[in-house]
Amino acid sequence: MKNEENQKYGIIAILGEVNVGKSTLLNTLLNREISAVTHKVNTTREKVRGIASDGNTQIVLVDTPGLSSRTIKKDRSLLTHAWGAIIEADFFLLVVDCTKPISQTLLHLFNELNAASKKLPDAILVINKIDKFSKEKLLLKSKEVNDYFSFKKTFMISALRGYGVNDLRSWIYGTIPKSSWVYPKSKKHDMTIEKFLNEKTREIILLRIHQEVPYNLEVYTDEIEELRDGKLKVWQSIEVHNARHRAMLIGKSGQTIKSISSNARSKMEKALNKKIHLFLEVKLKKKKSIHIELAEGSF
Repeated sequence: MKNEENQKYGIIAILGEVNVGKSTLLNTLLNREISAVTHKVNTTREKVRGIASDGNTQIVLVDTPGLSSRTIKKDRSLLTHAWGAIIEADFFLLVVDCTKPISQTLLHLFNELNAASKKLPDAILVINKIDKFSKEKLLLKSKEVNDYFSFKKTFMISALRGYGVNDLRSWIYGTIPKSSWVYPKSKKHDMTIEKFLNEKTREIILLRIHQEVPYNLEVYTDEIEELRDGKLKVWQSIEVHNARHRAMLIGKSGQTIKSISSNARSKMEKALNKKIHLFLEVKLKKKKSIHIELAEGSF
């Protein structure tokens, strides 16, 4: 790489409770869709790393699963849940929804942050959804949160509408330390293409099916074939745990799975800038793999 001595590189972890807009913020900062965004709680189930390279600066944004009281019961420590992302970061963003009161989950997190403060990188508070709050209330919210934990800096944004995001982005790029890039400029995320395609289809399913189908459905990319003209053929399996969920995914006369296939294909094509032929199969998950329904072609 040219001018390697002038390069800047940094890792930023994004933390927050479920549905505060972490994934939307990551996508907005990167100017592309990396992390799945739906109305569903806790769509992000594992760390997602998005990469942006601009000028002499490369940043890696790590979106983490949303924190909740369920997380506390499972791990006891909220920091345990996010520690891997925090400890490797140059600093981390804590995203707070300004429309919600300070929850027990946040109070628990603040206690842990204070106890571990000497081991932590700098913490940045990001107050999100400011388009839904008055200026006076926002200032009170900022003071309230900073009274629980002393953040190095506070930004007020609307990740969905883009308000304040440029200021946050400029600060991030200006704060990143001098260091050689880790990834080539063309790299946009650290996911394999199979995982990336799985997430696109899973996101469409959660948007399309709403409340009915649970999070424990899984999407697998079984095969990818690249054609001579550059188009891709993609075969994916959707695994669910009972016949009722299978029937919901298929829909009457296969209309639901056709809609899922069409929308997932469009997302894949936009992200990869390639024509895609997508074939989906719905499977009922059992101890022994049994294929139940339904193969659909590209639409």
